[in-house]
Formats: sequence, structure tokens, C-alpha cells
Amino acid sequence: MSGLAPLRVRDYRLLLFGLVVSSSLMPLQFVTQIFWIQENVSADSVIIFVGLIGSIRGVGALTFGLYGGALADRFDRRRLLMCTQSAGIVLNLSVASVMWLSDGGAGALALFFGLTLLAAGTAAIDLPTRQAMVPEILGPRLLPAGISLNTAGAQLAMPVSLFASGLLIDALGFAGTFALSGLGLACEVAMLSLMRFRPEPRSARSGRYGFRKTFVDVREGIRYTRANPTVQWVILLMVAMMALGFPAVANLGPTWITTAVGVSFRHFGFVAVTWGIGAFLGSIAMTRFGGFERKGLLLSIGAVAFAAGFIVFAIPTVPTAVAGNLVLGAGLATAQISATTLIQLIVPNEVRGRVMSLFQMNMAVAQLLTLPLALVAQATSLEVVFPSLALADMLLVLAIAVRQRRRLGAAGRGARTAGAEPVLQPSASS
Repeated sequence: MSGLAPLRVRDYRLLLFGLVVSSSLMPLQFVTQIFWIQENVSADSVIIFVGLIGSIRGVGALTFGLYGGALADRFDRRRLLMCTQSAGIVLNLSVASVMWLSDGGAGALALFFGLTLLAAGTAAIDLPTRQAMVPEILGPRLLPAGISLNTAGAQLAMPVSLFASGLLIDALGFAGTFALSGLGLACEVAMLSLMRFRPEPRSARSGRYGFRKTFVDVREGIRYTRANPTVQWVILLMVAMMALGFPAVANLGPTWITTAVGVSFRHFGFVAVTWGIGAFLGSIAMTRFGGFERKGLLLSIGAVAFAAGFIVFAIPTVPTAVAGNLVLGAGLATAQISATTLIQLIVPNEVRGRVMSLFQMNMAVAQLLTLPLALVAQATSLEVVFPSLALADMLLVLAIAVRQRRRLGAAGRGARTAGAEPVLQPSASS
């Protein structure tokens, strides 16, 4: 089967195109937020405030993530995505307005972080909903290639966006560049409105949906995950990889490049672009491994590669920052595609949104840890924190991968027949 076979499905093409456009502009949002903080906060606290951006996103993901998975399993996933994307557009313009009208005072910072929290909440609902919808559109045979194409598409234009981020900020300012990233959300809404996909009606979707029913749905998702050791260890390995690595290389990475490495805002994109290139190459390579059943092995390889890239990135020179970024992007793409495909093949549709929201907790935990790490870095230095984190990340990933090598090495075999696995029955209160 060709790795491009999912593109024959019209609704998948629309979903993918919206994702490509949105993802290509999303780095502008992240980089602009970090640089705006660096410009408006004093040097003796800048690392703390940059870390606070990541932690605020983590709070939003933890607050809304499990709830988002429950919504994805109960309501029309296409309409739910349209709602979250529309809310994202409003929040995007609001943050851009704060950047344009404010002078970086305490009130503006409080509003900036409040809007960032809400935006993270909408993203936490969006991601498990989108991931749960892809298997419904493609089916199990096309799913591995579809997930790889999703990741490849998301990375396709990212190198261009990262490369242009500093130049756009220089030309349009912080507010103009941040507002530009909202065009991707508008494109996603347009593509979703054109889709013919309609989920099969389920009786569980009728009636009022309050906090009690949400709690019951979330509890069932946790119960299913606890009963499936393979899913547990996949999630744990991703948490181990992301918790120590992602806060540094993603959230504090731009500050590392522009301070410790010594690259200017204008030339930041020349270094950062290699992350996108590595992720794109890793995603394209994974489309060729769509039929490889031992996806747990690929997950372990990707996690170790990510940790190795972090070690190289933590050496404060331009060449090592470029090379480390390349390996980081490729390793993260490989691990995420393998883990996502494996879980979606194993988990049945009626609980998939909730399990995917639990899976996304690895990102929430990583984001939440950004502020504590930033506090340590502000008290010492990034040059002390980065190498220490890189070594700890590698040791933790290796410990889990070696300890669970048999389970992870075999994970994925027979996953296409996972429909035989026990499915939780809805409780009477649902």
C-alpha cells in the first residue's frame, strides 16, 4: 500500500489541508509570544516569564484536556472542531490586540497570560478530537499512513514559518505577526465546513451533558487505560521523553538560541528552521513504515533519538544548535507518529477521544514543568540547566525503553485486530 493512499479520501484531504495551513503558521504564534516577553520584561526575570508561557499552556491543557476527550467521544467531532477553531480565532485577535495596544505593564501581562490560558484550553479540546476523527474517516488499513501524512503535512511548511519568523517580526511587529498566525485557524474552519463526513449517531449523545456525565466519561477513559498495559507504557515513555526535554528545547529553546548561543532575533529562523526540516524528514520516513507492525520499537528509537538531539543541542554553539535541532525534530516526529498510531489502532472508537486526551497529557506535563525549570535557570544559568536536563532525559528514556523492551518491542503486532479487545460499556448514568 502506498504511503499516499489516504489522499484518495476527499474528507481526509480537506482535513489535512486545513492542518497544513494552520500548522505552518502556528510557529509564528509561539515565537512571537516568547520574543514579545523578552522585549517587555526586565533581563533579571525574562527566563521566568518565558517559562510562565509554557506553564500557562500546561495548566490549560490539564484543565481542559480530559474534558475535551470526553466531548470528542460524545458529540459530533467535526462541529466540535469548528467551534474550537472559531474560538481560537477570537483569542488570537485578542492577544494581538494586547501586543499592539499595551506597553507591557502588569495589567497587559495579566491579560496576555489569561488569554494564553484560554487558547491552550481550546487546543487541548481540538487535538484529541482531531486524532479521534481520523480513524473514523480512514479506517484501520489507511490509518498508519494517514497519521504519518498528518505529521508530515504539519511539518511541511514549518521550516518556512520558522525561517521567516524573525523577519516577519522585524517587518510587521509583534501584533501583526501574531495576528497573521490566525489565518491558519480560519482556513481550518473553511475546510471542515466543506467535509461530507458525518459520524454515526449514538444514543449516548442525547440529553443534557453536565459535569456529572463528564466526570463519568473521563473516569471510564482512565479505567480503560489502566486496564491496558501497552497503552500505559506508551504514555509513560512519551511523558518521560517530553517532561524533561520539551520544556527546554521548545519553550526555552528560542531564549537559549538568542542568548547562550548568541543568535539575533532577525537570524533566529536560520537556526530554528532545522527542527522543522528534521520533523518533516522523520514524518516522510514514517510514511514508508506504515505497515511495520512493531511500532513500539519505532517509538523507542524515536524517543532515544530525541534525547540524543537534546544532548547535542545543549552545547552552546551555532553548529551544535543546528544539528541538535535536526535530530530533535526527527526523533520527536518518529516517536509521536509511532505512539499515536499504536494507540489509535488498539483503542476502540467509543473511548478513543478520552484515551487520546490522556495520551496528550505528556504535552501538558511538559508545558507545566517549564516554569520550575525556568526558575532554576534564572537562579543559575541556561548553560547549567540544559546539559543537566539533556543527560537526565537520556537516562530516563533508556531506563524505560530497556525495562519494557519486550512489551514495547512487540507493541503493534496484531493491532489491526484490536477490535477484539474489551470495550467499556457506558454506565447507566451516561
